[in-house]
Amino acid sequence: MSFDSRFRRFVRATVPFPVRRVVHRVRAQPFKLWDLLPDLADLVRIVGPPPLPPPALRGRVSWTTSRKEFRRVGSQGAADVEAAFSRARRTGEDYRRWLDFGCGCGRLSRHLATGDRARRLTGVDVDVPAVAWAAHQLRGRFFPIGETPPMALPPASFDVAVAVSVFTHLPENAQRQWREELHRVLRPGGLLIATTLPPRLVSMVPDLAPEQSDELDRRGFLYAPGPGPFNQNAAFHSREFLEATWQPLFRLREFRPAGMTNFQDLSVWEA
Repeated sequence: MSFDSRFRRFVRATVPFPVRRVVHRVRAQPFKLWDLLPDLADLVRIVGPPPLPPPALRGRVSWTTSRKEFRRVGSQGAADVEAAFSRARRTGEDYRRWLDFGCGCGRLSRHLATGDRARRLTGVDVDVPAVAWAAHQLRGRFFPIGETPPMALPPASFDVAVAVSVFTHLPENAQRQWREELHRVLRPGGLLIATTLPPRLVSMVPDLAPEQSDELDRRGFLYAPGPGPFNQNAAFHSREFLEATWQPLFRLREFRPAGMTNFQDLSVWEA
């Protein structure tokens, strides 16, 4: 794990959320100033690569509004997803229809859509402003969804579904509902590539109650709601819990600890 990841874990575990929010806003100012000219250039760009989202949208999916960090995490995350897909795909099968479930403003989609993998990319998210920006600026089809299933998508309409940093924030019942929905929209033999938080990262949650620690040890799962927006919630999964609860719908093809950007666990499932 990088020094940056360890530092963020330490801050989450020791600094109260209201203080972190103020510090986050103060720390964002130098990045906003540094990125001001390229952000303004994106507003008037007519040709060339897709622009980056504005600072407010970048900050919703990261600890910083930095353009450099947004690109780095998106590029590495897409590379990790594509590598996992390459290892799991079956020779001779077609996997052109991809779903980016929880796409946000397209941090991952912008990279997936530029290669030859996801030739028909769809992105969905509950964050209406973020997905509206992606729909206007990025290649593919993007639209908002409700906080509960179903999605306005037909059965078996995708070959691959990607869920990065989604199950890491959902309570258990919502996870079950969305797993069933992803199974519905995936074709038989389709792949679900998902990321989860392992129990070793539970120090991200400050002031964890003893009964919560006991639940994580006993079940291999813990949902800890945070004091702020959606991405302040945290759900932790052991591999054993995933295998026990996901495999009635999906068959585990691969599990890589810290396989997503050297931080979250990455697993590949077959519908």
